[in-house]
Amino acid sequence: MDISAILPVSMGAESSRSLNDDFAAVTPAGDSVFSKPTGDKCVWQTETGTVAVSFFFDPKQKFTRENVLASVSNDYLSEFREQLTNHLLDASDIAPKQKSLEESYWDTITTTLPKETLAKNIFNDEAKLKTYMGLLKANVDSSYREETAMREALCCKPFVFSYEIAIDSYPQQLRGKKMTAGEKSGVLTIIIQGCPNSPEESKEATASTAASPETATKKRKLSSNDSKKEESDKEKLLGDLGLKEALAGPHKTYSSKEFPLTATLFFEAVGRWFGSTVAAVASKLEKDRNRNPIYQ
Repeated sequence: MDISAILPVSMGAESSRSLNDDFAAVTPAGDSVFSKPTGDKCVWQTETGTVAVSFFFDPKQKFTRENVLASVSNDYLSEFREQLTNHLLDASDIAPKQKSLEESYWDTITTTLPKETLAKNIFNDEAKLKTYMGLLKANVDSSYREETAMREALCCKPFVFSYEIAIDSYPQQLRGKKMTAGEKSGVLTIIIQGCPNSPEESKEATASTAASPETATKKRKLSSNDSKKEESDKEKLLGDLGLKEALAGPHKTYSSKEFPLTATLFFEAVGRWFGSTVAAVASKLEKDRNRNPIYQ
């Protein structure tokens, strides 16, 4: 199988061509690449704890025509975020998703009329300009309020939320399994968990950091479990880079992923992680299948 066929096209918010393309992929022999339960997890550090995102694909989990289907999902990550937003925020903090008649009116004017016409015949009228600027300000205010509230909820609220998407193109090969009319199998579940520390844990962590500033400094050691060849290669590379002596002494190491400044940046990061992880898992499964004599 050409594994490039299921690699992500984009590493942005839209992490792949489609979920059906990814999870319904088959080998030239017609076998499903994702024939067994598959999943992974990624964790971000927040000011008060952690936020973890996981995905789990179960090829045997049943679904019906009423479920969310991958084939009709234009942007599953945006839909996942929208449902999570509705779960975490009060209605008053959520920006309107549908334009009002007045907004539609102004959108049509500003997108169809030439700039010169707008300047001479529309925006030279103080009342019209004030109305238009008022609409823009209201939209920005509501979007900013939702963005701020969403980030705070993700970082500070304890919650568990899951979102299921049926992979409706998944090959149906469940021999001996009774399926009712309109029922198929193959469901991807995306789970997000907010885990803030308790007040006591936060106080202990703050006191520990204040009392022991040297905890941010550590020595880098080569793993004793590495083979001699790997250790030798690593030592040589560090020497070539002039880092061997520098890393032998006290130094600060940064490795934890901090929660981004905005909720939007967080969901973009989730999309990039999900896309690259699915591609890596698919590649590993295909290599394992090729090494297994059962599939020869």
